[in-house]
Amino acid sequence: MTELTNPRLKRMRLAAGGILALMAGLYVIARSYQETWPWLEWLRAFSEAGMVGGLADWFAVTALFRHPLGLPIPHTAVIPREKDRIGAALAHFVRGNFLTADLICKQARELQLVQRMAAWMTKDEQADKLAGQTLHMLPTALDALEKHDTHKLITAKFTEQLRALQPNQLTAKLLTWMLSENRYRQMLAPVLVQLASAISHNKGRIELAAGKKAPLTRVPLIGRISRAIAEDISERTAGSIEAKLIAASEDANEPLWDIIHEQLTAAQEQFESNPELKQQLEKIRDQWLDDPQSGELAERVWQQLRQTLNRDLAREAPKSVTHLAAAIVAVGSAIDHNPELAQKIETTLLDGIEQILNKHGDHIEAMIRDTIEEWDADTLMQKLEQQVGPDLQFIRINGTLIGGLVGVVLHALGNLIW
Repeated sequence: MTELTNPRLKRMRLAAGGILALMAGLYVIARSYQETWPWLEWLRAFSEAGMVGGLADWFAVTALFRHPLGLPIPHTAVIPREKDRIGAALAHFVRGNFLTADLICKQARELQLVQRMAAWMTKDEQADKLAGQTLHMLPTALDALEKHDTHKLITAKFTEQLRALQPNQLTAKLLTWMLSENRYRQMLAPVLVQLASAISHNKGRIELAAGKKAPLTRVPLIGRISRAIAEDISERTAGSIEAKLIAASEDANEPLWDIIHEQLTAAQEQFESNPELKQQLEKIRDQWLDDPQSGELAERVWQQLRQTLNRDLAREAPKSVTHLAAAIVAVGSAIDHNPELAQKIETTLLDGIEQILNKHGDHIEAMIRDTIEEWDADTLMQKLEQQVGPDLQFIRINGTLIGGLVGVVLHALGNLIW
């Protein structure tokens, strides 16, 4: 017997059973006193047909979940008997009608999830909340990784991926990206400013070094003149270089950028086509990855990051949360104010979803099917009956009342005809 934990199902079962019992009582009364009060034949017809309808619907509803009265009547206990077939049909239906790439991508575009997420990320309160939750969950996740040595597996997998990289091609692609649309000018402009500042702060050392390298420094008088000329030339040269660096950092049309462009282009060609350079870079990569000290360094860095994170999160106002929240706001603002970027991100995500669904749709369908097949039939029946049982009891009630009305109609037609 199914344990009833749904109060509504209990009430509806009592109501359906009570109406059926009422029909039985009315039938007994009408049948007993029909000869005394002939009009009771109408009540008899109503109650008799109502009992038939109520019993028929009770049988139909019960047959969905179990054998009525425990009798193995054919085509009863439909759900337990056909559970696996129903599961396969449900899995196929869900995959074919809900997990299609076209439908999901269409819904995602209509919902504009990337734009909404970006707008949500721009709010300081939401960014702080997301950053705090993320970072406070991170130590637990890292502890789980360390407990099962998963971080070592991740490190090994990462090392394997690094070993598969070709440094020359990676560098060539980076240089290609920098040369495209002259991105290198924006990236190197701050570097030129720093170089100019370094030259300005070290002019004295440059002049002194140039004076020491001057010719004939040990010859009286001539040495002093030679040293003075060298220092003056170095001062003028340093000043000229400093001025050119500052000018180039402020003006993208300075000739210095043409020289830098030529050098970057030549370097790109070397990385792409020089086999000796390729071998040298791969040798350096393998030596670094095979060096035990590299593994020890990675472990020390891992532990240092863990300790730093734990100490920071123990503070009342963790800086890491502040920094991550600021990064979240910055990313959200960048996406929110750049519709083209949002569109590119959305397209990339939807392409990924489409590939996953097209490639693994059969696995998702199989997962649903196998999950339903593993369900216990009795447990499945109880869950279904708790959910849809109250509505099924309405079917019994309706069947009883409609059956009674049909009985009255049939009785009326019989009187008219016979």
